[in-house]
Parts: sequence; C-alpha cells; structure tokens
Amino acid sequence: MESVIVKNLRPEFEPVAIVWSDRIPDDAFQFKNGKFGCILYLLAEASTRGKIAGGNRENIVCAGGRAALGFGVEFDESDESLDRYASLFSKGIRSTNNLAEYQALIESVPKNWKSMFEYGERMHCNAELAKGWLLHGLPRYDIQYKYVLFKPLSKTEPDDNIQAVIFPVNPVELSGLVTLAGSVMKGTDTVRVPQGADCHSIASFAYAEAELTAPRAVMGMLRNDGREVMRRRFRDEILTLTLPAPLFFQMEQEADDCIFHIPSWEKLVS
Repeated sequence: MESVIVKNLRPEFEPVAIVWSDRIPDDAFQFKNGKFGCILYLLAEASTRGKIAGGNRENIVCAGGRAALGFGVEFDESDESLDRYASLFSKGIRSTNNLAEYQALIESVPKNWKSMFEYGERMHCNAELAKGWLLHGLPRYDIQYKYVLFKPLSKTEPDDNIQAVIFPVNPVELSGLVTLAGSVMKGTDTVRVPQGADCHSIASFAYAEAELTAPRAVMGMLRNDGREVMRRRFRDEILTLTLPAPLFFQMEQEADDCIFHIPSWEKLVS
C-alpha cells in the first residue's frame, strides 16, 4: 500500500498494519514454539527492520499476548487463575489471596521475572480493581483466523484483512496524526488512552474501537513493558498511535489536504 498519510507525514519509523490471516509467509519472523517472546517485538521487527512478523495460538506463549492479538482470554478460566493475574497486575505478593501458591509461582518463573511477580506491575492499586479490569475492561476476542500478522504498511496488499495500523511516532508526528484524526471526526474525544498492557493498546483495544460508530485512535507504549521495547528498538521519546482500520482509511482520504500542508507544520518538520 502506498499510504497518503505516510507520503505527507514522512514518519521516521515505518507504520505497521495488523492483519488477520490464515496464512503466514515462509520468511516471516515468528517466535519458536514454546519460547517466550513479547509481541511488542513483532511490531519492532516489522517497523524497524521491514520484516513481516506474526504469530498464532501455538507460538505466542504469553497469555497476555494471545489475549491482545485476539486468540482468546484465559485470565479468568478459574478462581486461582483470576487471583494470580489480579495479583500480578496490582501489588504482587501483597495482593494475593493464596500466599503459598503465589510464592510457589514466583519460584517457578525465570529469574528476570521474579521481581515483577513479587512486586506486581502496579497497573491497579489492589486486586479487586485488577479483577474488575480483567472481567469487564479487557476487550475479549477469539478470532477465527489462524495468524495475526504485523506487516510493514508499505508491504500490505489490497486484499489484506487490515484491522488497525500502528504508527510509532515522536511528539511532532503524534501531534500531526491526532490533529488529522480530529479533523475527520465529530466531537473532541479523538484519542483513547486505555489502562492495560501495551500489547493490548496496539491490538485488542483498537479492535474494540473499530466496532464503534466513531472509532478513536489508541495511544500506547505508556507501560514499563512498552518503554523497554522503545528504548531497545526505537527511542525513549517514541510512543504509538494505533488507528483502527475504519479511522485509518477515513484519514487517508483527507491526508492530501490537511495540517501537513500548512506553513506552520512545515516549520515544525523542516
């Protein structure tokens, strides 16, 4: 795809399309079955290295990553599982209702994860709020496709089943995209900044927005996991703005006659 937005915005990093598919190219980047890999690195492979990346239910080991991509939600399959994840997303060992089981879990995880499980990710101040988010705030999808692909936008084809487009952006690029999004939408609520892991901000929250009459852009890379990936593969000041497919294509129609074509914008990017 030759994007009108990209032509005019001229972003430093390649935007990445999320594509639902039953096939994956033979040379696509995937994690090995059974080996943990954060799906944010699939985004990085596509954006910074120009590779098509992707995964399925078998090679995305992280339960959060599977939920983010739309491969089902397992967090509340049992009371024990719900307590475990609610503790992880709040204050760790201080939040659990089953101290012995949670301590055993800490001992079983890789060494570099132990502190995360012990202290929790602190996305919620207590386990009850975390449970409410897991049960009612987290978008839930169990898609009927085998793969979710991260494709450099320039490598997408007209028949690709694009669900969203992720723009890794610096502050100036972010301001331009938000202004363009607002210019084609009614009202003033153009961007959603959801609480949750960054893998959800680039995927499942964008899926949920796409189902609305007026879908909003979704800002991401505001959690520790996202910031770590930005530091390693992008830069500290880079965020993501994910455009649900209906909003992206609406913005494409306006991108040749928008904020990118006024003198004050040219001063910012020159």
